[in-house]
Amino acid sequence: MAITRPAAIRAALIVWTCAVAAFSAQAQGRFAVSADGQQVTDSTSGLVWRRCAEGMKWNGSICAGKPLKYTFAGAKAAAGAAAADGKAWRVPTKEELLSLVDAKAKKKPKIDVRAFPNTPSLSFWATRAGSDDNLNAWLINFANGRLFGNIGQAKFPLRLVRTGP
Repeated sequence: MAITRPAAIRAALIVWTCAVAAFSAQAQGRFAVSADGQQVTDSTSGLVWRRCAEGMKWNGSICAGKPLKYTFAGAKAAAGAAAADGKAWRVPTKEELLSLVDAKAKKKPKIDVRAFPNTPSLSFWATRAGSDDNLNAWLINFANGRLFGNIGQAKFPLRLVRTGP
């Protein structure tokens, strides 16, 4: 018996739906969202991330608003101010922030948008591990997943991180 065209389409749709569900389960397995929706714990690294870029607010379904942009010194100061809540928020290292890049993403931004919804396709600040230098910093571009060096004087968004739990 020959498969009709609509049956073939339905079969392909089922295969595609299963593949998407498997990918979602894998991503959800890596990232756990806090009960209030404002933090994401990465089971691979053990790091806890702010779900929204600084300046954006979690509204229950997405990160709303526009990200604030900082010089590198300003980004470090913002991290220090955020740490006043008793949690050691900081600017991520380049390796930490690069770990969020989803190189397989077919669209922008190159990040898991279920864990980090409405992430702008922009460059974000990162530090050099072991450096406290305000002049040398890194940028991770979530439009293409690339790493760039920067002298720290231009303004870019920031996503804060801390050691879990």
